[in-house]
Amino acid sequence: MTHHPSSLLVPNGRHSVHRKYYDDEHRPIPPRIKMRSTISILVIIYLHIIMCMSSASTTTSHENKSIFAEAWVPPPTYNNRLTRYQSSSKSTPTAYRQSKITRWYVHEDETNRVDGERISLSSNQNNDIAEDHQNQRSVHFKPKAQLDLKILLIDNHDSYTYNLYQYISTMTIHPLKVVMNDAFSSWDDFVASLGPNSTATDLDQFDCIILSPGPGQPSQPADIGIVLETIRRNANIPILGVCLGHQALGYVYGNEVKLSPCGPVHGLMSSVVYNESDESEQDLTCQLFRDLPQDFEVVRYHSLVVDFPEPWEDLEIEPIAWCNSLKQTSNSSIQLLHDSDENICMGLRHKRYPHYGVQFHPESIGTGEAGYQLLWNFCEFAHQYKQRGNAKSEEAPITHRNQAVDTQSELITDASHLTANEPERMDGAQTANDEPSTTSKYRVFIHKVDRVQNETSSLPQPKQVFEALYSSRPNSFWLDSSTGDVQSNKDETSGPDIMNGDEGCPITGNSRFSIMGSNDGPLSRKIEYFGREHDPKQRGLRVISKSGEEDGMLDEDILSYLRHKLVEEHEAVDKAEMVTFDEGLKNNSVVPGYTLNTIKEFGQTIQTGASDQIPFDYRGGYVGYLGYEVRHDTQCWIFEQEGGFGCGTSSHDSILNRQGSSGTTNPNIPTAAFLFVDRSLVYDHQTGDWYIIGTAENDFSHSDDEAECSEESVNDTVSWMRLVKSKIESVGENMIANNMIHSIHRENVVETNDVEFVPNRPKTQYQRDISRSHKEIRNGESYELCVTNQLEAELKLPKQSSKANHESPFELYKLLRENNPAPFSAFANFNKEEGSSGNSASLSICCSSPERFLSVKKAKLTPKVNIGTLNQPLPKRRFVVESKPIKGTAARYTGASNGVEEPNEFVKRINSQIVSKLRESVKDQAENLMIVDLLRNDLGRVCQVGSVYVPKLMQIESYATVHQMVSTVRGTLDGDATNAIDVIEACFPGGSMTGAPKQRTMEILDEIEQGVSRGPYSGCLGYISLNGCMDMNIVIRSAVLTPSNNHDDDNEETIETWKASIGCGGAITALSNSDDEYEEMLLKSRVVRRTISEWVAQATQQRRRTDDTRI
Repeated sequence: MTHHPSSLLVPNGRHSVHRKYYDDEHRPIPPRIKMRSTISILVIIYLHIIMCMSSASTTTSHENKSIFAEAWVPPPTYNNRLTRYQSSSKSTPTAYRQSKITRWYVHEDETNRVDGERISLSSNQNNDIAEDHQNQRSVHFKPKAQLDLKILLIDNHDSYTYNLYQYISTMTIHPLKVVMNDAFSSWDDFVASLGPNSTATDLDQFDCIILSPGPGQPSQPADIGIVLETIRRNANIPILGVCLGHQALGYVYGNEVKLSPCGPVHGLMSSVVYNESDESEQDLTCQLFRDLPQDFEVVRYHSLVVDFPEPWEDLEIEPIAWCNSLKQTSNSSIQLLHDSDENICMGLRHKRYPHYGVQFHPESIGTGEAGYQLLWNFCEFAHQYKQRGNAKSEEAPITHRNQAVDTQSELITDASHLTANEPERMDGAQTANDEPSTTSKYRVFIHKVDRVQNETSSLPQPKQVFEALYSSRPNSFWLDSSTGDVQSNKDETSGPDIMNGDEGCPITGNSRFSIMGSNDGPLSRKIEYFGREHDPKQRGLRVISKSGEEDGMLDEDILSYLRHKLVEEHEAVDKAEMVTFDEGLKNNSVVPGYTLNTIKEFGQTIQTGASDQIPFDYRGGYVGYLGYEVRHDTQCWIFEQEGGFGCGTSSHDSILNRQGSSGTTNPNIPTAAFLFVDRSLVYDHQTGDWYIIGTAENDFSHSDDEAECSEESVNDTVSWMRLVKSKIESVGENMIANNMIHSIHRENVVETNDVEFVPNRPKTQYQRDISRSHKEIRNGESYELCVTNQLEAELKLPKQSSKANHESPFELYKLLRENNPAPFSAFANFNKEEGSSGNSASLSICCSSPERFLSVKKAKLTPKVNIGTLNQPLPKRRFVVESKPIKGTAARYTGASNGVEEPNEFVKRINSQIVSKLRESVKDQAENLMIVDLLRNDLGRVCQVGSVYVPKLMQIESYATVHQMVSTVRGTLDGDATNAIDVIEACFPGGSMTGAPKQRTMEILDEIEQGVSRGPYSGCLGYISLNGCMDMNIVIRSAVLTPSNNHDDDNEETIETWKASIGCGGAITALSNSDDEYEEMLLKSRVVRRTISEWVAQATQQRRRTDDTRI
């Protein structure tokens, strides 16, 4: 592959390039429309949920069809509270559209069907799945056939491109070729990369071309790459442009691309009408809107439009679809302008060439089946066009996908990841012998401490165990489902309903397990990665052993290191061994008796009760965090995947160096830090059971085919399990007394020290940042920007004589988990071991996050009844990937601020009103939809074709201090070809913390936030298990503590000095208000700020009590 980095790279700040359409000195800019929540516009926005488009013609029926795409379908209750906006068109009444709702998609049962077989989750996720499908069921879009088409998809650096990829891949027998628009300096350069027989004038490698959406405008070379040349050089190849691709077609053929007369429209719905000429035998044209009714609903993400001045009959292109413009009628409402002169072109076509464009997004989850039908219409037209032009050969057949040959060899040279690891979807049954054969470096042992069978009166809660076993350790962690305590006495099968007064956490399944441990095992090690935001002298990756010895600085990033260890060094395991203590036996003279029961993680064995014995997916492994600045490394992977420059190139480094160290990065905080945990504990909040997990290393010194642990290693692990079990039981015996002491301390805190937090950027600057964001959105550079800020404070606490300094932050975390319990809470300590040499990180993370970033969990396979024609085995490892983005936050009413007690029913009624307002918020719905589409795109890079779907869209979840609008996105992962690290590289950082399109938006945010590192905030924290599973949160509602250098030497013996940082922010869209956004930022940080103040007050009061006792 030939690259020209100097001409391919888009310089940092390319979004600041002068735009002739938007310069106030040259052209007046229409005022930004401020949309407010009213009944009419709410109905319009909710139309993206209804999805009642249908096919007007009978579809082709095929047996054994295994390819489909999935989308979200509203539960029946949604229809009860929604009223369709009455369209101006009388040709397609609402009743007609609704009568077609089941024409060309099918409902499935509560299991997720993928590739013809049933996929379900391991048992610990069953509650979540049942809850998801209790009210909502996924829809499967099936193509009428699979077409013999080779398609080129040009990615304009958008965050929705792979939604197009996922949809269209279900329609063809060949995988799509995906290339970034600046991966090649010219069309000729791209064609040359395809092989010596390819020519730019007679290109037969592709039957059609798709031009993706993207930021910017078509007149800017830095935004559009080779797209304009692609259009000009391929007059006889069918082309479909979407959004920016649509605008590029208009620009190439002489039309002006200008500001939309209604301002930016992002994540909102509109009705589209169209006018297509009838197809004739002499003139083959694409009936792009065939089988779609007039006034069908679409999602729009755009600030620019293709202008068609009157008369447009003399132009090369013509409009074929329109939507009504929007006009501001008051400060709080907007109105559709029917029969106005400001109708906006939503579709166009060339009068002679097979080139078509749509301004809206057919791939959006909101456009739904109408978008899928439109893409099918274009692909079917391209297939017919290919047949008509293929005079020298037989017609290309329409075929089933499972009749295709292996397509992996069809990837573009030196770009083996172009198709998102998309193999041929093959049918077949999995047998019991289909276990991975590679011997792992480790063996995992698990012992269950059963609450029912335990002889002591009670087993302790996680807080008491962590405090007794791990809180004094310099390096330790607690992945704390603190809402599990709230839910322990509730029915696990029912989720709370704030509208009916349920006060519990809504994610019971996510709150079931807590995990804790430290680096005290014989195999443990600490990994610290200092990335590009740090001083160049500090950059690199260091591995520190249990003893504190450093292995030296490694020149690799954290994700490459984790992949190297888990995959190349075979740390991943495919089985675990349950340990049962048997006091009546003696395995040897040293260790009391025990028995081992091997449980295979994958294959048929996992279906026969293994998940009941081990109801969680964690098996030890890597626990830690990825800071936001790991984005520099994940962007490398994205570029390389689509043929662009990657990490290590001089051009790439020059860009990242400009985005690198600002001189303000805290040297105590690594870009990422992990512990390799070989000994840890898991607590089941549902059953009250504890699980002890130990890892032993296999011995590869023998010549046998399978390595085994030495007897000494196994015995050592089992002995440790016995010791820990006795410690847990001992803590349980003192649990009541410990709880009483803790309660007394909380009750005696009668004062609060108001800690002063200083924002990194003051309110005036933050409001200017929002204005800058609005300008970027208006200019088409972004749809949504998640602007963040850092609130910082220096804390002085009395030193506790009985504890080391690194133990103090745990006292803060104990308060935080009580004040704001959340399902993805966590506490993590990373400090220098006593007596260790060299420099090391020093920080504590106190996190009360309600948001899941990514989970990768084992899928339980059930062989399908109908076996495909190839009858080849399924992947041995299959995983379900899930993300739960949050966009939309409202403060929860907890009672009068003056302390007056209010009736419980009154409080519930107020919260019910708050929830209703949040649910109906136009702004929050638009934000949430944009991020859902972004997450679908990110998962679409690595998940199997047709498997990405949305079981929950815009649901309200209520927590101790806030109500949140949450969606759920899931997909299926082929574990034989793809792993958890691939998923992170495709999705990090979380879209809810960046905005969309992700790449361009992060560049803008880097300027707005003045290059200040976010640190762990808006990154992720959790585990990557040895069995390939993973669970990571989004680090929000968190405090990061580091030792402060600004301490008073005279009081060093009695005072601890800490620097506390709280990250907070919010998504900025065209509908955002600067005052509201600043208040939302403060709201999100409020509970953490109050808890820190309480912590300082508590430490001060405790010291006074100690002094009084001495006197």
